[in-house]
Amino acid sequence: MEKRLRSSLKTSADDFLSSAAKLGLRSVKPSLKTLIHSLKPSSDVVPTLPLSLRRSISESITLYKDLASSTTAPSSPDAKSHLTPPPKRVRRSSRRTESLHDENGDVSGTEHKQTKFEKAKSDVSEKLQIFTYVVHMCVTHPDNVFSVADLLPAAQELHDNLVVFELESNLLSDIACLCEEWWKREFVGRDGLISQSIPFLLSKALTLKKKVDVHRVYGLREAFGLFDFEDESIEDLKLLLIRCLISPLFLKMDEGRRFLAFLFGLSRQLVKESLAMVRSQIPFGRKSMLEAYADIVFRAWKVVEGESRDEIVEFLQQLVDGSIHASSGLFAASIRRILGGFVSQRTTDGVEKLIFNLAEPVIFRSLQVANSDVRQNALHLLIDVFPLEDPDATREAKDTLLHRQFFLIEKLLMDDCPDIRAVAVEGSCRILHMFWEIIPSSTITKFITKILDDMAHDVCNNVRLSTVNGIIYLLGNPQSHEILKVVLPRLGHLILDPALSIRTAIVDLLLLIKGIQNFQFHKVVNLDVLLSTLAYDQPLVSQKITKLLLSSYFPTAVSPEEACNRCVTLIKRSPLAGARFCEFCLSEGASPQSLSLLFKILVNLVLSPANTSSDQIDGILMSAANICSNLATETKYKSALKDELTSKKLMSLFAAANTGRAQAAVCSIVSSVLPDAAGVLRQECLKLVGKCVGLSDDKEKQAQVRLVHKMLMSCGWIDYMLEAFTKLLQKTANGCVEKCDTERSKQDTSSGKKRKVKHGVKVSVKSNRVSGKKTSFIDDYAVSVCIAWQLKDLLKYSDTCKAVLGSKSLASVLNALKVILEFDIMECMQCDYINNSHVVAYTSLSLHMSVKNSTISDKNYHGLKTLEKTVEHLVNCMEKAYATSASRTSCKVTPCSISNMVKLSTSILNFIIDSSTADRTHECEERCLSFTRKYVGFVILNLRQHSHGLLEFKEEDLKETFLCLKSSFTYAAKLLNLVLTSSSESRPPSPEAHNLANDLFDLIISVEEHLGSRYGSLVLSAAKLWLPDFILSFGSLQIQKPSSSSSSAFAETKFGFPSWLSILAKIEIYDQQESESDYVDEEVEEVTLPSKFSTFRKVVEKMVVLLRGNQSVLDAVGAFLLSGSLVGLKKKDFELLYGVLHFVCIKLVKHDDGEWVDLKLMLESLRQIYPLIETVARELENGHEKKLLERARSWVEPVWRCYVHEEMKEETETDFCDS
Repeated sequence: MEKRLRSSLKTSADDFLSSAAKLGLRSVKPSLKTLIHSLKPSSDVVPTLPLSLRRSISESITLYKDLASSTTAPSSPDAKSHLTPPPKRVRRSSRRTESLHDENGDVSGTEHKQTKFEKAKSDVSEKLQIFTYVVHMCVTHPDNVFSVADLLPAAQELHDNLVVFELESNLLSDIACLCEEWWKREFVGRDGLISQSIPFLLSKALTLKKKVDVHRVYGLREAFGLFDFEDESIEDLKLLLIRCLISPLFLKMDEGRRFLAFLFGLSRQLVKESLAMVRSQIPFGRKSMLEAYADIVFRAWKVVEGESRDEIVEFLQQLVDGSIHASSGLFAASIRRILGGFVSQRTTDGVEKLIFNLAEPVIFRSLQVANSDVRQNALHLLIDVFPLEDPDATREAKDTLLHRQFFLIEKLLMDDCPDIRAVAVEGSCRILHMFWEIIPSSTITKFITKILDDMAHDVCNNVRLSTVNGIIYLLGNPQSHEILKVVLPRLGHLILDPALSIRTAIVDLLLLIKGIQNFQFHKVVNLDVLLSTLAYDQPLVSQKITKLLLSSYFPTAVSPEEACNRCVTLIKRSPLAGARFCEFCLSEGASPQSLSLLFKILVNLVLSPANTSSDQIDGILMSAANICSNLATETKYKSALKDELTSKKLMSLFAAANTGRAQAAVCSIVSSVLPDAAGVLRQECLKLVGKCVGLSDDKEKQAQVRLVHKMLMSCGWIDYMLEAFTKLLQKTANGCVEKCDTERSKQDTSSGKKRKVKHGVKVSVKSNRVSGKKTSFIDDYAVSVCIAWQLKDLLKYSDTCKAVLGSKSLASVLNALKVILEFDIMECMQCDYINNSHVVAYTSLSLHMSVKNSTISDKNYHGLKTLEKTVEHLVNCMEKAYATSASRTSCKVTPCSISNMVKLSTSILNFIIDSSTADRTHECEERCLSFTRKYVGFVILNLRQHSHGLLEFKEEDLKETFLCLKSSFTYAAKLLNLVLTSSSESRPPSPEAHNLANDLFDLIISVEEHLGSRYGSLVLSAAKLWLPDFILSFGSLQIQKPSSSSSSAFAETKFGFPSWLSILAKIEIYDQQESESDYVDEEVEEVTLPSKFSTFRKVVEKMVVLLRGNQSVLDAVGAFLLSGSLVGLKKKDFELLYGVLHFVCIKLVKHDDGEWVDLKLMLESLRQIYPLIETVARELENGHEKKLLERARSWVEPVWRCYVHEEMKEETETDFCDS
């Protein structure tokens, strides 16, 4: 192939180019370079080749243009027939062509012509690539034998037609490379090869995102100076350049940033547009992008002059102003990142003066304005640019300005805004760290004293945290160590700070100090305080303190025996701290082998007859348990520990454990290691869980009992535990039965009657002799409370829950709990020691058993039926208790008994909700609603007694009871939600749902009236979520029975007329009296409110908003409210009528806006109300009541005449015509 080309080269230049074009680019490319570069100046081809190249290129370009504009594909490269090119190249596939030919001959023919057309066009493009390559080889000839002036026309023609080849990417790249080479070699005419090639290279760099393209663009940067950026035709190129400003590749590469900075010197208009683009990216830019912009703007400022530099300075001034007056701290920080490009280069000539001129006019004024956000932003800026000084000023002026800055920073340390104080503290420490050498010692002392004495005791957590973080940063300057060594103990109190973040930070400070020579961390924080914190603080803090003390109490640089002795010393000094130390020392780098040895030493220490206190034994056993927990994850160490724990040692360890903590630690050791001899402790563990009392409020005891449960679970002894629970619960249940029988006998004796009492559950009498020692009923009851708590706790975790539900003793446990809870409910108003734990345990067990049975059985009917019976039983018991409490007038009711009743009722309500969620087809729904209403009525009654002084709650008891009340309010609202959700047209909600919603609104009123607005706001937080359910319940009766009488909404209520409607009416009258001075006269009685009802007002406002968003619900609830006004009219309660009608006609529905048109139920209610108002008004004499009635009629009358009266006239006329 090379021979053919060499032969044609000797013949003529035209033959050489023709041969190369026929052979194809891929074949001839290697040979072309060799042949062209081997030509000598004397060769005949040298003077003719440039002319031949120009002619061949010109002909090929002409042919390409013809092909691009033709309508038919040419049959050969020389043919001139026309074919319109398709918008997309057709995939060459013979199978596709054959398939199309078989289906439709015409389509297949067109497809074939298009294929030929594309091939011809591709051939021409390939020829041009060869010619371009030949030009490139001629230009780069090592001996420069070709005249550049002769080659220029060919290169010029290729460049000028770049736009024509927009679909030929390879050809475009080759031509761009030729133009680039021409420019780099500074050949004559290079200015003419730039206008088309540079936009292509820019576009390629933005599209392909390759570093090499950015490098090429940067290499041609000087060529951009040839463009007239003021001309309109340059807009496309300017858009490409602006796009470079947001290209991550350009911003990431150093050459890209240099290129972008170079652009700022091309044109003032381009500078403006570029800075506008940078400004637009500030709110959204990441840190790296903003730092890149900072570098670009700084580089541009250095190189540009004149108006362009003025534009940059003006831009920087806008940034300074923007950073001070930014709308958010994050936005201000983003702006300061760009300004940081100049601050970091302040040693560059002219930068210091620039910063001073930009900041000085605004920063000092902004530090003293009233707006705290502006002061904070200005402080951030001052810290960034510190020290702000004029390089041209005198020494005295510089010192004065520096003193002014220190004065303002010191002033801001005591600012009213805590965020500013926090920034000032950290900023002060940063300034001291960076400029320690040039700051006067008196100023340093003043700032450090201020920070450690005042800011370390600031009321704001963030300020105290900033103090610690600032000191940590300041310690990075070694020159600060001498003074800080003396004053750092003033921060020691922060180890006991209430904020976890501050305690963590102070331990980080101690860790830093530990690594600094001549610093002693125990002089900053006393060792005893450190150990106390280690013992009782959060795990994060304790782990850091363990890391701090590890080298002292368990070092790796000494022998394992010595390390163990040091750790034992720590445990004996502070048992609880030693236990926490052993918990974290493995994760902080202690050797497992050394810890295994330490475990053996600790066990022997407990077993030895040495004089060891009870607290030390607790600490030793807890430490051993923590070591076991850490080492048991590795089989090797677990086996060694298991061999160490023989039955004799286990018994001795348990015998030595005299406290609950120590015994729980032994159980933890057993559950971690599971030694073969663990069986010797079974009875002891069962005694632990059977005798513990006071679990409900003791978190430490709860943790200990859980460790015992873990051991029992690990050893498979849950059945034994439940058997023990059964005996203890049966003993308490029998005591409950005996106590009830005794009290009934006393009552029967006093009344002279004898009644035979039946108990719902038989309890084994053998359980009376569980223990040889006789105990009181109160003690047995306390034990049963703790057992009930344990049962509930066991059900929280999947593994223990599964074990409990699979126990054979579960039915006996459930029966005993049932007897005890019946006693709880019956006697809760008489006995202050009653606890709701039995109810909670019983309901939890019932629910889990029912769910388990429904899961196992194919038909879950039996399990859910059992659940319904349980609900029915509990509801019956509670309703009897409510009835009994209402009938016992002679018995004194105490706050404790009320609290017991509320807790029991809340627990049962919770169970009702859980069971209803499990079974959405609840058949006792009506009973549950009725029970909830009775409970709400009981609460309202006792709230009234509390406000009248008949019940005297202590504040703490009231808070506890109110928390249960708030929970029960939520459960009652959830019950309403479940009833409404499960209802349908065939199964409408019960009327009791409507009544319950009214009762809950009455409860809101009662809480606010009798307990105050603080408790009312707490109820509001619970009520807001369920307000849509209340609204739907209010309108449920009207939706079901739209043709019922107007007072049907109140026909089934058992607690009288809803008090919230009466309060609503009074609020309406009261507000109108306050706003209308002409309303009050001598004959009008002024309405007073027992409370401002601010909470209830918020509920009503929210209800109005929700109602006005749904016309159908508004119609139903509005009809309900109008029914209430009708009740007031019939009872001659004209204030009720007036207030409700004012609310409906003025606030809820507005006549002027035509909102009554589609409210059919409300208009039907007005049809009944208005005639009665007219009748009663005629009967009344002038006075207060008549005025109320007349004013109420004035609101209804426009609606009556517009909608109802006209409709009634039409009906009358229709009836007359029909007759």
